[in-house]
Amino acid sequence: MRFALLAALAQLLYKGYQELRFRFYYGPIFHRFLNRKYIFYTSLPWSLKLKFLRLARDQYEYFDFVPRDKIKLTRAMKAIISCAAAQLILFLPKKSLSFFKRIIVYPDYYNSVITHRKHKGEVNPGLRVIVFSWRGIAEGLSDQKDGINLLLHEFAHALWLENKLTDYVTFDEKVVEQVEKYAEKEMANLALNEQHFFRKYAFNNMEEFFAVAVENFFERPGLFQQEQPELYLILAKLFKQDPIKLYASRPQQKPLFR
Repeated sequence: MRFALLAALAQLLYKGYQELRFRFYYGPIFHRFLNRKYIFYTSLPWSLKLKFLRLARDQYEYFDFVPRDKIKLTRAMKAIISCAAAQLILFLPKKSLSFFKRIIVYPDYYNSVITHRKHKGEVNPGLRVIVFSWRGIAEGLSDQKDGINLLLHEFAHALWLENKLTDYVTFDEKVVEQVEKYAEKEMANLALNEQHFFRKYAFNNMEEFFAVAVENFFERPGLFQQEQPELYLILAKLFKQDPIKLYASRPQQKPLFR
């Protein structure tokens, strides 16, 4: 009995310590990196800001960040990467992205050891690794409304693979089937359309179609809904969030931290 009480007290103290550390360390740090710079975060309603920051903190602590080619990975860089992951899994099951263990970051485009070609980023499920080039990340973040975002693209690949390879739930399987049926039906026709909303890269295969769709879903939700209303609704069900209602039509909120 006494041991159980001590264990319960220790757990309460640890939770209190974690909350204080978040409130006075991680929360303000992440806010400083993101406020007025990361549209998804700055336009979230107040009720979701803390949830988002806690989830970003969890990704920051969970992943093993590995620098390559002498890049210096700063706290800000790791925070930005972590926040992109949090953006996608904000309403998904808790285990989402836990299949992957490491995030490797190169300073520039790099030669992949798998394909032996230049890459901006890639996902290796065999090694449980997600790879980014910081140049590719910076290019994607330079315009957050052009539908090109390397962070969202590679994390979308990771989630898609995780859903296929694991026995725990990442996405609702019925909704995944809707994504696949839509893509199979439309890809051949849309690839011939020079004026299509998606860039041509989306039509290489199902996985690229999904990743490009995710980029546009979060970066250009209004245009996406106009151009591909059926697919927009499917992705809103898949990620359990509607960017237009959640943040895209909202003004930037006042800061939580000073």
